[in-house]
Amino acid sequence: MAVSSLEYLWVAAIDFGTTFSGYAFGGREELEVNPTKTSAPVWQAADGGLISSKTPTTVLLDKDENLVEFGFDAETAYAELSEDEEHEEYYYFRRFKMMLYDKVRKSNLTVDTKIADIRGRELKALTVISHAIRFLKDHLTKSLENRGSGIKTEEILWVLTVPAIWDDTAKLFMRKAAQEAGIPAYQLMIALEPEAASIYCKHLPVEKLEGSNSICAFQPGSKYLVLDAGGGTVDITVHEVKRNGHLKELDRASGGDWGGTSVDMAFKDALAEIVTEGMIEGYCHKHTGDYISLFRDFEIKKRKCGIGNDSNPVITLKVPVTFTEECKDTLGEDLTTLTNKSRFKNHFFWKSDKVRIDMPTFEGFFQPACNGIINHVKELFRSPKVKDVKKILMVGGFSESPLLQDAIKKAFPDCQVIVPQEAGLAVLRGAVVFGYNPKAIDSRIAKYTYGVDMHTRFDPGKHLESKKDVINGIEYCKDIFDRHVQKGQELIVDEAQAERSYVPLTSQQKRIGFKIYTSMLDDPPYIDNCTNIGKFSVVVPEGAEDDRSVSVRMIFGKTELTAEATVVKTGNSTPAEFELPEDEKI
Repeated sequence: MAVSSLEYLWVAAIDFGTTFSGYAFGGREELEVNPTKTSAPVWQAADGGLISSKTPTTVLLDKDENLVEFGFDAETAYAELSEDEEHEEYYYFRRFKMMLYDKVRKSNLTVDTKIADIRGRELKALTVISHAIRFLKDHLTKSLENRGSGIKTEEILWVLTVPAIWDDTAKLFMRKAAQEAGIPAYQLMIALEPEAASIYCKHLPVEKLEGSNSICAFQPGSKYLVLDAGGGTVDITVHEVKRNGHLKELDRASGGDWGGTSVDMAFKDALAEIVTEGMIEGYCHKHTGDYISLFRDFEIKKRKCGIGNDSNPVITLKVPVTFTEECKDTLGEDLTTLTNKSRFKNHFFWKSDKVRIDMPTFEGFFQPACNGIINHVKELFRSPKVKDVKKILMVGGFSESPLLQDAIKKAFPDCQVIVPQEAGLAVLRGAVVFGYNPKAIDSRIAKYTYGVDMHTRFDPGKHLESKKDVINGIEYCKDIFDRHVQKGQELIVDEAQAERSYVPLTSQQKRIGFKIYTSMLDDPPYIDNCTNIGKFSVVVPEGAEDDRSVSVRMIFGKTELTAEATVVKTGNSTPAEFELPEDEKI
């Protein structure tokens, strides 16, 4: 799994986001001169209404689970199929990354996890995500071929971004999806989203950092909180710039589901209050194209809200005629009558193919997200590790919102709030820089306590009777949590944080298997109530009389957990290949 960026001529990063996804790339020669010199395509909706540096994370598959379209083209194609009533046999997935986040949060993500499409039909998440990654990979390689660069696929180092708040299981899951998409394991690195953005911004000149003063915000000794507000989640970490210019994590990554989609949900909830949730869902399935157009226009207005002084007291959205007709047919009353019965009377004004929403109500859609972010950051600032931090770096697509920026500045008046130009691309461009120089991060903080399950000789004075396990006449205590790393511990990159020696329980045993567990406790005695995040196994020497012990070194400081096993007798070392257990909770 080890990757050296020095072996490749190009670095390509894929940012698989909740609402939008994209890629960026750079040549090694250009990155050596200017690490921020990366390229990214421009995507455009078919109706020309939305031009973006990323394309919607929308996957359209046929009945055989083959990719039909991705992104804006998937939205257009499914809308046309829906209008012709030919969409029944297709799978249409949008904004499905949050389904994964929900599984990660509940610690029940597996290789067999399924996600539902727009009509509730389920497929394996691994299949859907690998289609998305493959599309972006192929789009990138074709664009490089069109440049006439003569590039070979084996000359590209791929970097896949994931939220820092995702656990090791989710990272391994995304790695597996990338491999199924045709990216070899040895050509793939995982980058943590707020770290990538932080690395990128550290290289930007001061004039490209709104809110920065003449003194570089990233000089040695500087400490700052990285607020990566994306479409689905908000990812927060705290960095310090070391003397060598590298970054050190001061507090473990944290965050929550307060991204830009929560603004969309607040608007959708408001519509549901007026016309009922059932009508909204029915309309989405029956007139998918118009439903997409309605929320695409909302996205445009959402991005502009808060720019300037907003002298106009209302926000105007285009409303498809089919929405008005469906409302009348389904509920028997027009939109104005229904609105007047709700708390949105005198706040929503319907006229022909438009709805006008007064500014306080529209801005109110942002409140749940803003409040969630602000409350969490305030809690972080109470930590001794963070209390002296006076800079907030805002990155991610949602951080481009003037309303969110203003809310953060008002909530933290003593902090310098820094927003880079094109904050929504900071993660993507930074992932390219990270691929070029992965040693830009010197250390990280352990989010969990890590350990493996093991047997030890049973001691009735120490162990629970229920944990007794008799093997070949010898009493062992099973399910012991053998700690390797403690929550909150500083993890130095490329250094093994723990090394343990293990022996097989029987002379017939040819392999030792290890299941890795995490816990929020500092030192749990057993694996009960811990989370299994994966497993690996190593071959042990045969022969009952020989030394059959195996020394296991684990390195937790990288973006992914790595391990190396050494057979003590022979001295032979092999990297451990981690697996996601199938059909079991992990």
